[in-house]
Amino acid sequence: MKKIIYNRISFLLFGCIAAVLLVLSACEKDDVASPPLITEIRNYEASPSDTVVQTLIAGQWVVLLGQNLGEVSQVYFGSIPASINQTLMTAQSIVVKVPTIPFDSVARDKVNIVTVVNSSGSTSFSINITGSPMISRIRNYAAAPKDTIASRLLPGQTVNIVGYNLKNATKIAFQGVDANLTGAIYTDSSVIVKVPGNFSGADPLLANKITYGTAVDTINYSIVIFDPAILEYYKDPLFTLLAGGIGKEKTWVLDLDAKGGSAKFKGPLYFSGVDYGWDNQCTKAGGDCWLYDASYESWMGALQDYGTMTFGIKGGSAEAVVKVTQKGIAKSGTFQGSYFLDTKTKTISFTGAVPLNMGRDQVWSKAYVISLKEDRMQLAFKDPNKAEFAIHNYIRK
Repeated sequence: MKKIIYNRISFLLFGCIAAVLLVLSACEKDDVASPPLITEIRNYEASPSDTVVQTLIAGQWVVLLGQNLGEVSQVYFGSIPASINQTLMTAQSIVVKVPTIPFDSVARDKVNIVTVVNSSGSTSFSINITGSPMISRIRNYAAAPKDTIASRLLPGQTVNIVGYNLKNATKIAFQGVDANLTGAIYTDSSVIVKVPGNFSGADPLLANKITYGTAVDTINYSIVIFDPAILEYYKDPLFTLLAGGIGKEKTWVLDLDAKGGSAKFKGPLYFSGVDYGWDNQCTKAGGDCWLYDASYESWMGALQDYGTMTFGIKGGSAEAVVKVTQKGIAKSGTFQGSYFLDTKTKTISFTGAVPLNMGRDQVWSKAYVISLKEDRMQLAFKDPNKAEFAIHNYIRK
């Protein structure tokens, strides 16, 4: 009898334990993470700056608010994964930094989507995500099939600038001349705007460039901008001496031969004060105008072929181009860029190419023209560490 009672008690205990296990199992199932939910996104700032945001920018720290966020394993902005600050994660919030998004390689329907993922699923939240403006191409503004991609722009032409993050431009300038944004028409990925009709106030350093600015960033985009007035400028005799004239080119070399001799100057390299200038004259009364015009010495550089420098003016596009084939120094190679000769200040600005040189450390972006003749040229470059010029002596090849 006792054994029967004992068995019944054991069975009841087993049943109770099983029931408890079932309840605990059900509770555990209830505790398994549910799919996440995002309700809003705020600035990660102290109050009162922790406001709800409507637009996200790359590099911005934000707080995702919602439910079931404690076990989130990944957050994507425009399909790009972001780094999560695990120490600040709770069930209701995640602190995360918006990653840099390659807008030109992300599907348009994914760009403005934030996605959070946990073991039970994922959820998406739509919000405007932007970054630096990007221009991919320029089209003629015309009905198809005349809306072709433009290879060069003309004054007064209406164009369709196509790219990313172009809305609400604060500045659109062509060669430094601002376009009228009053009539600009924006779409999701383009803006229709008119090229200025007059480039008389253009910035030479921004030749053949569109400057596009938004509240996020300002960028430059290169395209040939043909201004008929520039052809008159290029007719200056200095351009003929430097580059041969419109539609031509001219090649220069350093005045140094294999034996250390020079054909037109005493040597390939002179030194002077910073007020020594055009036509070998002092540009200031009582200025810093000393000149050291020595013959070749070994410390100037090795006896070798240093390469060539070719200046040209393209006839069709009116581009001032320079090609440098540099030899025998650390930064050797062939480089192509652009230049601008300011006929008033007698200076040449270089973009994209370093002038032909013997390997010295100089400020290469701007040359001061000391002399320029049919078969010889002197360009001075500022020393980056002291107040003096290194004057490079070139002869026509």
